[in-house]
Amino acid sequence: MAKKIIKVAGVAIIDQDKNKVLAGKRNADRLVGGMWEFPGGKIEKGETPQEAAKRELKEEFHDEVQIGPQLDETVSYEYDFGIVKLTVFFAKLLTNNFDLVAHSEVEWLSADEVQKLNWAPADAPLVKELARTNFRDIKF
Repeated sequence: MAKKIIKVAGVAIIDQDKNKVLAGKRNADRLVGGMWEFPGGKIEKGETPQEAAKRELKEEFHDEVQIGPQLDETVSYEYDFGIVKLTVFFAKLLTNNFDLVAHSEVEWLSADEVQKLNWAPADAPLVKELARTNFRDIKF
């Protein structure tokens, strides 16, 4: 039986003044719990990946974001529960509530710190690209 394909949009929230990116640690009771990820979630029917990313940030952090360019390629990763196709966009916070719904903690990281965390397997390939990025160069 073919595995379910789950299209997911995530955001690499950046603080251009500090040249850092935000990572979120998944709540232990969720899929891939305890691992780090780019905040985001499932793309609903009729939504663009960018719309899904904005909606998910509102749901997970109660924050508004401005969506920027896509980070690298869409990543495909096969988990036990299905195949996740993850598209991540750079984003800037427009509000700063950080009400953590799906995450136990968040951390701001410089490009040379991003690879020190235990990233979820679907997110991990994108981290290599992040490690080479100067967040001040991202155009919105």
